[in-house]
Amino acid sequence: METSNNSHVPVEHFLSRSDFLRDICRGKRVLHLGCSSGQFLQDRLDRGSLLYAILQEEASGLYGMDPDGASLAVMRNVGFNHLYEDNAEHLNKLNIDETFDIVLAGDLLEHGTRPDAMLDGIKRFMNLTSGRFVVSPPNAFGLHFQIRRWTATYSEHPEHVCFFSPETLQHLLEQHGYIVREMQGCYTEPPHNWKQRIEFAVGTPLFKVAPVLAGRLIAVAVLAHHPGEVSRAF
Repeated sequence: METSNNSHVPVEHFLSRSDFLRDICRGKRVLHLGCSSGQFLQDRLDRGSLLYAILQEEASGLYGMDPDGASLAVMRNVGFNHLYEDNAEHLNKLNIDETFDIVLAGDLLEHGTRPDAMLDGIKRFMNLTSGRFVVSPPNAFGLHFQIRRWTATYSEHPEHVCFFSPETLQHLLEQHGYIVREMQGCYTEPPHNWKQRIEFAVGTPLFKVAPVLAGRLIAVAVLAHHPGEVSRAF
């Protein structure tokens, strides 16, 4: 899909983020930024939903980076490797001398105060002919956020400092030398309690019709100076 500064990439579908990432990372070399899930790590390990574990089943090579050293230690203790403690806004210090087919920032962009530093720092890790950057931040106009605002039940993760709409996410990526190839609406993982199951059953038909209302986005981008970036399709 070709884009320009005058056209917005549509949010095409509502889908499972885990399934989408399984597919796009299958057989690829992957760098996963923000890989630990922080305070939710043990819960996701217990339920088998840790994204790093899911990607390890699919990727031909997987490296992870996270600033939470304690969480990385837990991950190492249960058998994960190629884990690096560092900050995504200081990727010039990351001691990995590799390039990757996929650089993934799954739950990261909303935590950073300098997204420009992260987006510029990522470029040295991207394969110049096949590299893709995949980012999945919360959707500022997600319907469930709005409902909680209206009903005065809204709360926010204390580490979240920014949100993006589909349009502002595309603008940010373009301003830092990326071309957005596709954008999807998604859910992070299947519901695992009765309240989530009810919400999911009620919301899914609507989100399939209007995926722009989903609570989270996935954008897939390439570097604008990649060879063949105009004609190549994924």
